[in-house]
Amino acid sequence: MMSKISVPISKLHGKGIEVLNRGMSKSVNLPANTKLEAPSSLKWTEYEHSIHLGAFSYQVSGYCFAARIGRYCSFGENVQIGRQDHPLTWASTSPAFYLHDRLFDLDNGFEGAENYHSYRFPNEGPPTKVKITTIGNDVWIGHGAMIKAGVTIGDGAVVAAHSVVARDVPPYAVVAGNPAVIKKSRLPSNLISPMLRCAWWRYAPWQLDHLQPSKPLDFIMGVFAMQEKEPHFEPTLVDLSKDEM
Repeated sequence: MMSKISVPISKLHGKGIEVLNRGMSKSVNLPANTKLEAPSSLKWTEYEHSIHLGAFSYQVSGYCFAARIGRYCSFGENVQIGRQDHPLTWASTSPAFYLHDRLFDLDNGFEGAENYHSYRFPNEGPPTKVKITTIGNDVWIGHGAMIKAGVTIGDGAVVAAHSVVARDVPPYAVVAGNPAVIKKSRLPSNLISPMLRCAWWRYAPWQLDHLQPSKPLDFIMGVFAMQEKEPHFEPTLVDLSKDEM
């Protein structure tokens, strides 16, 4: 587990990162490897290991481990992203065999406490290797969905509520179920390639507000028309490995 940094919520707000009420605490614990494009929102989600989050993206609540998330993503409540595996080839899958006394945060007032805090196994190598989960731009993940560690979800995809995504999801696919399977494409097949090529997420909404998003083909053509004269949006980047917060 990588180290975490306590960051004042007010400072994140000042740099364009929304964090919703965390009880009495005025700070949020984030991985040292945190890169956040502003504006975006962490809302009530817990982040571990590392998080790279694109502008205009948010996850309402749940858990996110070692994820790389693009821009304009919308994740619902209690979404689980990137929970890592237990070792399947060891004698036991229990973390008691590799976390030792980090398994539970305990004092000394119980039988075996001294041994609990001192035992170690001479393990050869780590129990598992961290798998990075990659989610593209403009991805919608519904409430209660679970995204398995290491998968890639393409741009424009939709994951239905309570789905379990165990395999990669192509761009603009709509998936549902346990395990999640492709139900349909979100856009007509002839629009997927030009939508990916225009890469409209490189712009801020206010750069696109002369276009009509309810008409995808017209939207695509409008983005292509503006590419030679409109610079790409360069968001403020909050990088905890460099910024003093």
